[in-house]
Amino acid sequence: MSDETIDDLPSDATGSAAPANQPLHLVPTSVVPAGEQEVAAMLAEQARFNDEPEMKAVATRLLNSGYTVKDTARRLGLRASTVWSWSKEPMVSQAIAAGAEHRRNVLGQGLEEAAEQALGTLLDVANDVGAQPRDRVKASEAILDRCGITPATGGNNAAVGLTVDIDFDERLARIVAGGVVKSES
Repeated sequence: MSDETIDDLPSDATGSAAPANQPLHLVPTSVVPAGEQEVAAMLAEQARFNDEPEMKAVATRLLNSGYTVKDTARRLGLRASTVWSWSKEPMVSQAIAAGAEHRRNVLGQGLEEAAEQALGTLLDVANDVGAQPRDRVKASEAILDRCGITPATGGNNAAVGLTVDIDFDERLARIVAGGVVKSES
């Protein structure tokens, strides 16, 4: 893009161009291959720690508990390439896989907790008699939408579509069971 075309871009009322119309500044990056000395240092480190069962055992425990190869290497003061070279061994390979699964579980649990907090917030707004009616309706719609209960579009028949998410239903049941149920009299 030339400088002449930048000057021709329309601007908004404040005088600055809209974000989509602003020029994109690219910073060129290039990956420099490892030099001879760096490769020699990596090979020397691998050879030095190749027969270190204690170091491999500590690395395996760290990997198994959820640390990445990069984090494990950093904590042990090694290069990541050294730890990766150990991944050819079944114990280390299994530890890497178990650590990845552990990280997925932890992230999943965090997302599940965040979803429960979000649902609790929506329930608070929907049940808050002091909130604006439109906010209560929007919160209720969001809850129904997340439950899979949404009105079908089109026509005068307001049918309700229902999809079942067993995990969500279980979480919702736990939340409802823990809350106070208002009885209609």
